Amino acid sequence: MSDIDRRNFMKFGAAAVAAGSAASACPGLLNAMELELGGNDFHQIRTFHPRDRRPYLCTMCSYFDGGYTFAEDGEILKAEGNPDHIATRGKFCTKGLASFFGASDPDRILAPLKRVGNRGSGQWREIGWEEAIAEVAGKVQGALVDVDSIYLNEGGFKDGGTVRFMDTIGSRSVIRSRLPSIGTAPRQAALEEALGFNFILPDFEHTKYILNFGANIMETALPLAQRLTDGVVNNRLKLVTFEVRMSNTAGRSDLWFPVFPGSDGIIALAMANVIMQKGLANLDFIDTWTNYSSERLAADLEKFTPEMAEKASGVSAKIIKKIAIEFAKSKPATVFSHNGVSLHRNGIDAEMACLLLAVITGNIDNEGGYCLPRRFDVAPPAPAPAPVASASRQLNPRFPFEVKEGTRRVQVLFNHMSNPAYSSPAASLWREVLKDPELVPYLVDFSPFMSETSELADIILPDVVDVERHDVASSPTALWPWISMSYPDIKPRGQAQDVRLVLKQIIEAIDPDGSRGMKQYWAFTDTEQWVKQAVKATPGMKKKSYKRLKSKGVWPPYGKIDPATRQIVKNGEPVEADYHTYTATGFPTPSGKIEIRPPAWSGNPRHGALQSHQFVLTTFKVAYHTLSMTSNLKYLAELWHSNPLWINTGIGRELGIADGALVRVTSEVGYLVTKAWLTQGIHPQVVGISTSVGRTAYGRVARADPRAHAPFAREEQEDPDIDHNLWWRDGGVNPNDIIPVALDPETGAQLWNDTVVTVSPAERGDRYGDISVENARHFAIYRKLHEQA
Repeated sequence: MSDIDRRNFMKFGAAAVAAGSAASACPGLLNAMELELGGNDFHQIRTFHPRDRRPYLCTMCSYFDGGYTFAEDGEILKAEGNPDHIATRGKFCTKGLASFFGASDPDRILAPLKRVGNRGSGQWREIGWEEAIAEVAGKVQGALVDVDSIYLNEGGFKDGGTVRFMDTIGSRSVIRSRLPSIGTAPRQAALEEALGFNFILPDFEHTKYILNFGANIMETALPLAQRLTDGVVNNRLKLVTFEVRMSNTAGRSDLWFPVFPGSDGIIALAMANVIMQKGLANLDFIDTWTNYSSERLAADLEKFTPEMAEKASGVSAKIIKKIAIEFAKSKPATVFSHNGVSLHRNGIDAEMACLLLAVITGNIDNEGGYCLPRRFDVAPPAPAPAPVASASRQLNPRFPFEVKEGTRRVQVLFNHMSNPAYSSPAASLWREVLKDPELVPYLVDFSPFMSETSELADIILPDVVDVERHDVASSPTALWPWISMSYPDIKPRGQAQDVRLVLKQIIEAIDPDGSRGMKQYWAFTDTEQWVKQAVKATPGMKKKSYKRLKSKGVWPPYGKIDPATRQIVKNGEPVEADYHTYTATGFPTPSGKIEIRPPAWSGNPRHGALQSHQFVLTTFKVAYHTLSMTSNLKYLAELWHSNPLWINTGIGRELGIADGALVRVTSEVGYLVTKAWLTQGIHPQVVGISTSVGRTAYGRVARADPRAHAPFAREEQEDPDIDHNLWWRDGGVNPNDIIPVALDPETGAQLWNDTVVTVSPAERGDRYGDISVENARHFAIYRKLHEQA
């Protein structure tokens, strides 16, 4: 651009004023897309040239928000929510908005890689797909005689073909880093036992009162956050949050109580007791629709007094009584609970207690209450193999310990959408086990990026990213069932292949003539046909459903978004939901009723014996990241790349810790060094640290180092932002190495919020980011847990 002198500056200024006047006279000239409801995009200069719009299903989390991508010249330039989607209503969270950057990321792996040095040495050779398929198929073929020695570590929010592969070969050895559907394993277990469903949807939009236990709705549940905002603005609802730290949701609540960790369950039971004793319960609903009589339930709740809850939680008995009465008298009212409740010892009992508040007030599947899930059960393409592996709900925290002690024999380990070497508890022990070829002879990783787990693989088969994948899913995030689809308008970069196509080729190499009965389950020609067959096989679909999904991205067409209210309307009227759906067929439980466990609560003995220098460590998610999958998305990393330790201001001063100072955080297995963030927004006996940062792999953005070695970067994909605009060098600290296993005995889930640590000023020689761990201690803690079980 040429230099601008004062004379030219004045000219440009006059021209700008004239343009502004013209725009004022002709408001039609100003038509910013940002002011519209979405659903279109065009070139910034050639505004007459619309970009190619395609349906997009975001799988960054289990809410599966539906939207669109917009492409030009074979490159996606924008992603946004679908304005006519009954759940998303044109909105995407930050992860969905930024997800398309993964396609053009210069640090992607774009060809199969075979390890040529020792595991973890970083020595690789690019190979062709023919060689890669032949090698992996040969390893699988050799292990079929002991088929359960072929393992899959699955981290996807839904089956992307890998579990079908395990069903096909007949292996039961599927372990998961998370269960499908929404919520933790303890929460799902509680809901399945009580209701017969693994999710329940609070009708925030129409309620008057919300009791929120340990859920950060505003950051981690966009469709629910929309409805919560509507309820606040339009319904003047009251939001009461019990949470150890001031999350974004706690900070936007009418009342926030920083409770002692793990005490949510006793607070909920004490409130239930008050409601029963004050005669505010819906006795008819209890006696008709639960396995408990109201008389027996009242008697069983009597021992859970507000005074008992005050002692455990720190919330006064007077306040507990007041809120219980307010909640019961508010019609309608609802409850929501999540990680802050279920990821503690006895999390299932605590989740049951929270649910009980909705049950005893009759706020189940009513307008403004706690509603049963509405969704389509997306079927696998037919024919489907027998569900040998797909029935597995086994979580993976025990796996490295069991391999190390010899109770699991592994010949081949497939890893898909999971990064246990970074994101699991005792992550350092995972790395030790995965690095040892005697324990894991052959490791295959399906990944578009070089993760901390990929670094230890024998072969990496590059998967496609979200926006390149044909996909279909449904999630119970609205009061109406919906199904959404992705139909990409770009081809996968380089030689990347969808994992389903790779597994199809492996099966065809193992069973070339179909004589083993495997090939029949992989008879689709491409992933587009896979999705088409899945839609066709899904109950509730109609003849034109796929055609509608392909063009509009969502089915059924409930209506259009109203520009004034941002609601989905049909013929000018809001779309009405059906309530009390259980009255027709009952609940899908053995009794057909809500099955309540005898009320129970007990605190964690270790938490009750904390010394003055000890704290309960809570880890938490933020709005900008999903575990380890989003760290290299540049705009998200710019928003959130470091994770200082939250410490109560008063406690920090007592310990001689200044804001921003280095601190040493020590658990039973080791320590890390990070920065302190002093705040009043956390319980004095709790310290907190976020996840999803502190990377040693995955790309230069994830590592906050533009000069880091990038062996797979291609010049034609290079991003000048990384070289010139990556201004931060603080990449955070990963806490998972110092978090020992602590398992829920019923589900095997990691109890992330039960770790006890000490916090002290950094010692001489400590540097930011230092981590020191003894894996022998990790193993000793696991053995102790195993013996107690």
